[in-house]
Amino acid sequence: MPAYEELESEVIEKGLCTYCGACIASCPLFYLRWIDGRPKRPEKKAACVDCEVCYHACHRTAFDVGTIEGEIFGRRRREDDDIGIYRHVIAAKAKDEKIHEKAQDSGVVTAILLYLLEEELIDGAIVTGRGEEWLPSPMVAKSREEILSAAGTKYGISPNLMKVRTAVIEEELDNICIVGLPCHVRAVRHLQHINFELAPAIRFVIGLFCHKNFEYARMSAGIAKRGVKMGEIEKISISKGFFHVHTGDTKVSIPLKETTEWHSKHCLACDDYSAEQADISVGSEGTKEGWSSVILRTEKGEKVFSELEAKGYVRTKEIDDFVTIKRNSMRKRRTR
Repeated sequence: MPAYEELESEVIEKGLCTYCGACIASCPLFYLRWIDGRPKRPEKKAACVDCEVCYHACHRTAFDVGTIEGEIFGRRRREDDDIGIYRHVIAAKAKDEKIHEKAQDSGVVTAILLYLLEEELIDGAIVTGRGEEWLPSPMVAKSREEILSAAGTKYGISPNLMKVRTAVIEEELDNICIVGLPCHVRAVRHLQHINFELAPAIRFVIGLFCHKNFEYARMSAGIAKRGVKMGEIEKISISKGFFHVHTGDTKVSIPLKETTEWHSKHCLACDDYSAEQADISVGSEGTKEGWSSVILRTEKGEKVFSELEAKGYVRTKEIDDFVTIKRNSMRKRRTR
């Protein structure tokens, strides 16, 4: 009978844990916690003896991609589905200038969340907030102000799914949207597949493109070596082979080849670049600066995006460079 001990030995200690937070959310008695940058059970309880919940909640212990794709899309991915299953691909940007004051690139994800909230399609969203000195931190956003405060990319591990129980049980939210990296998206779909008790509250899933993530401690140390303090940073971005750190009028650009030692170990086992099981996937590559590439994957995702476009939340155009997205996707599959 696999339990937390097996989860720890087979996944966490082997460096396969994506730190998504699903195991923490799954624990019905809150015994698992986020401690020192990883999921831990500080003390074994009697209730743990015959409990397998956290083990089976982990998408690293089992992820039936074919069955799950069938549940989401009605079919499984074919060999020629270079970026996964999708219905439409476009470029888009938010129209609201207040969003652009906070957003990383186009503000599309923020615009989608605001539309869902203002149209009462969701009660809140689980997103990555920013703690002190750019430390990623999961948060439940229930208002326009909270959604705007979470805009912009934060690099590093954020156990977003640990907030599912917080959102549904403590905050009493009935309909939520989860925003995350491909590993978060897979974790969500796995929870839905195994009929996790709180999964019905998850109405929308937005995925973000990801080559690899960084370990915060290594990243911050690397940035410090370039003479920049994390507390001084106003924006972090990646483009054209460089990791850019913006501080006021100054921009320090670090070649990506010099950041490989920052990469999270679990990323080496990931073959998903564009969050292939999301309702909507969003990323900056494939479009010009100030725009985002948007992959509408599910019927639900396409319908929502069409509605928010009609109501003036975003402007759209044809994508500039679809080839790059396909190339990045195929490259990540080959490197697994």
